[in-house]
Amino acid sequence: MSQRHWYSSKYLWLGLILITGSLGFGAWQFLTTKTEKPNYIFGTVDHGNIVTQVQMTGSLSAVTTVAVGTQVSGTVSELYADYNSEVKKDQILAKLDPALMQTALDQADASVKTCEAVLNNDLATIATNKANLEKAKVDVINSTRKYKIMKELFDEGLETKDDMDSAQATLESSVAAQSAADYQLAAAQAALKADQARLDQAVANLKNAQVNLDHCVITSPIGGTVISRAVDKGQTVAASFSTPTMFTIGEDLTKMEVITNTDEADVGKLKAGMDASFTVDAYSGETFHGTILQVRLASSTVQNVVTYNAVIAVRNLDLRLKPGMTANVKIVIDKVDNVLKLANAALRFRPELSDAEMAAAFERAGEAQFYSVYRNQEKGSQGGTQAGNQPGNQPGRAGSMAMGFAGGNRNGNAGGNASQTDRGAQSSNDTAIRGRRAPVWIMGEDKLLRPVVLKLGLTDGVQTEIVEGKLKEGDKVILSTEIAGNRSAGPAQTRAPGFGGPMGGMGRR
Repeated sequence: MSQRHWYSSKYLWLGLILITGSLGFGAWQFLTTKTEKPNYIFGTVDHGNIVTQVQMTGSLSAVTTVAVGTQVSGTVSELYADYNSEVKKDQILAKLDPALMQTALDQADASVKTCEAVLNNDLATIATNKANLEKAKVDVINSTRKYKIMKELFDEGLETKDDMDSAQATLESSVAAQSAADYQLAAAQAALKADQARLDQAVANLKNAQVNLDHCVITSPIGGTVISRAVDKGQTVAASFSTPTMFTIGEDLTKMEVITNTDEADVGKLKAGMDASFTVDAYSGETFHGTILQVRLASSTVQNVVTYNAVIAVRNLDLRLKPGMTANVKIVIDKVDNVLKLANAALRFRPELSDAEMAAAFERAGEAQFYSVYRNQEKGSQGGTQAGNQPGNQPGRAGSMAMGFAGGNRNGNAGGNASQTDRGAQSSNDTAIRGRRAPVWIMGEDKLLRPVVLKLGLTDGVQTEIVEGKLKEGDKVILSTEIAGNRSAGPAQTRAPGFGGPMGGMGRR
């Protein structure tokens, strides 16, 4: 009888096949359970306050701040004020060396005296020319009289031709002398006007030199506190092209203001007279208060971000607030106290269900009357949800259904694992949901998912007021899902319980 080998037994091979199949089935079941079994993260409905506010940063400054400079160049010879000095209006703060300005003043004064002497000489010349002109006029009159007498005698034959010609020549000479005297007087008067202009210019230079000399004494234009000092004794300041700042003075540090940079998305919410609160790093944990004085119309753009300045008036009677401190400002826009509220993540959550499963869930929850509206709005939002079908996001259908009621997450993100950018966009959407209706999801006692349609109130971007709905304090609502063994709740892995899977808070497709 031939010898049988151990591997020729059919029972052995049948056993190996059964063992291999069992191991494969067990491995498949283990892997699919680990990757497809969702855990639901729940939040609790509770009572509390909801506050919507605008947050921004700004800097403190005195209401009136004056930079005191010098209009002339020179060396600082004396300082009479320092940091934190209390000064009065017109009080002397510093002096510049006046030597150069005094020399310029003396030169201008000498120039004025020279011009005055020249002017006096011109006046004397004019007086002389006027006398010469009067004498010339008298000579002309006398020569004219003699010429007439001589002509009458000549006509009667009593005077010779030579005497007649001599009288005529004397008359013509007198007329010429009068004309010359007249021209000399006009020239002297013109010289007087020119010298008068030179004197006026010299006087103006004298006044300018006096002003420059006076500017060597630096005085305070207002009463207040010296915030900063930019010069030291012996330092040379040059005012050739611009006025150098020597001191900065705050008029009244008991009255200050915060100049804030407000984003253009928030500026429409601010109005003059609104209350504001702020903190500064110097006094950790302490809150200061002020009032919006104005929202300025001028805008500024930094890296394509448009901001506006809101001015907040602040009382600073104890002088603890210092100019230049950074203020973290909060302005309350709206507030509700002691209301039912839930986390906004519950409004963003949507289970991955088919249309039939979704309709059955609404029917089971007694919210069937809302499903048609829900579905119609879903269809109307399909165009805006195509981006939600990108990898890493839930399908556009879930996102569009969130949009249908209360402006939910456009990305279709089903859980609270949205990025920080998504949360910022969601906060902007949440501010527009007041008075609208939106579904949230709960787990029933039978371990089946049910929607609860709520009428929403005020939201702060994190929590939302429940105005109306079938929820009470302490109820649990679903915020997001977490896949066992895999924290990424992918759309192909999640399926709600009660639709073909085991219960216990987890389901399997």
